[in-house]
Amino acid sequence: MKNQTKEIIFNGALKAFSERGFNETNMEEIAKVCGIAKGTLYYNFKNKQDLYIYILKMGMERFVQDIRETMSQVPKDQVETRIHKLIQVHVEFIGREPDFCRLLVSKGWVSQEQHFNIRQVLADYFDFMEAEIDSGKFYGKISSKLDAKTTANCLFGIYIFAPMRSMVWGETMNLQEVRESIEIFVCNALGIHHK
Repeated sequence: MKNQTKEIIFNGALKAFSERGFNETNMEEIAKVCGIAKGTLYYNFKNKQDLYIYILKMGMERFVQDIRETMSQVPKDQVETRIHKLIQVHVEFIGREPDFCRLLVSKGWVSQEQHFNIRQVLADYFDFMEAEIDSGKFYGKISSKLDAKTTANCLFGIYIFAPMRSMVWGETMNLQEVRESIEIFVCNALGIHHK
């Protein structure tokens, strides 16, 4: 029952935070969106910041798990295929989880404590992406001149911000077009052959 309640809270809080932002959302509104009592919300989370970090943490854990499962099916030495799969899993996630993507780029990251917690939440993602870049360099498929951290940061920005205009303006997003554009851009940037 507790897991079911947390899933209800996750979905409702994600919707509330992504629509209104961290500062403009309060626990009463979140409880209303979730369809639960405010006391139930406080029973599970001591405050709004804890809930916000939980939403980010759970969303990123799900995303990284998707990436790891997809990438586990492709041998490490097949760098080009791995890059294409990475792009595919990012674009599919963006299409499946637009509220979470909006939350990732929201203006809610305000306090130093939040910045620290958010860095921790994103650490697994960046560790994985940096390892992929280093692996591509090891196999001679990605330029050895590319710094893994800088490249991972740039890729994250491309993946997350590319569809944001559609999301923010409420436009319909053609995921195939988004994927093709990102794929051409990223492959050219990394020196990978585009299929």
